[in-house]
Amino acid sequence: MFKDQTHVGASAKASWPPEKGDIITFKSLSGLTTGVVEEMRWGLVWRDFILDDGRVIPEHKVAGHPEPPQWRKPEDVPKHEREAWERRLVSMAEAGLDPRDREQAFWAEVNQYLAYTYLRFKQARR
Repeated sequence: MFKDQTHVGASAKASWPPEKGDIITFKSLSGLTTGVVEEMRWGLVWRDFILDDGRVIPEHKVAGHPEPPQWRKPEDVPKHEREAWERRLVSMAEAGLDPRDREQAFWAEVNQYLAYTYLRFKQARR
């Protein structure tokens, strides 16, 4: 998939997700930009793409992502995974990471946790 380093676009949906070394186009605060995928990982709710420069891009911001985006259900997230996520957030907060940097790990972790918590409690109210 995308081994020729082409940009991921609408025609790439059949071979989703991009793999390590692929160039992706995504929405950022400065408009559309690109980056090289270092790793793809599932968060508590959606997939994140970690770029080779350390930025973390949520799947729903990447051009050509599946519609609707694939999200995990809160009940599919094991307790140990949620607890590990919480420990990472506490550790990042204690380290003084800046949550305003929207393309870095702390922002990605916080957003995943907020979405997961919202979906979990929304489901519990039903």
